[in-house]
Amino acid sequence: MTNFVRASAFTQGEVDVSADDFYAMLRDWPAVMKWAAKENPPAPLVDTTLKAGHNVSVLPCTRICHMDTSTGFPPTFEETLLHADPAARRIYYNVEGVAAGGMRNYLATTVVDEVGPTRARVTCASTFDVPDEESARNVKAFLEAVYDRSVIKGIAGAVKRESGSPKRATA
Repeated sequence: MTNFVRASAFTQGEVDVSADDFYAMLRDWPAVMKWAAKENPPAPLVDTTLKAGHNVSVLPCTRICHMDTSTGFPPTFEETLLHADPAARRIYYNVEGVAAGGMRNYLATTVVDEVGPTRARVTCASTFDVPDEESARNVKAFLEAVYDRSVIKGIAGAVKRESGSPKRATA
């Protein structure tokens, strides 16, 4: 029987955007490329698409993350948004199968709390299984870098960029 190390990752930060705006960007499940870190990214993401037949308004909804394989990552992995609570500004999602570093049984949540009218606290947390202690340390460090640089700072930056762009006229 194979043994697994149970591990977790956690990152929290405050951003200067409204909690509602941050949550709206987070909830736009296929829009990762709007906010993923571009310079020295923790994950070599090149594109995201919705799985055929999936709709962001109907859960569960799966996005396919397409990776730069020259970095040793598999070509794709799927993240499935399982639950979204707009009133509590919380999402739950998972990755099925085995991902980089031998990670499996990944289950994560992101929570967005209002600190003030234009300030939010974002908490990203996950649990997962990996083959050994070294993998646990490596995957934890990787996930926490993604949570900090891409999710928390990346989404805040994307919200600021979009709020500064001119509004389109609607017919």
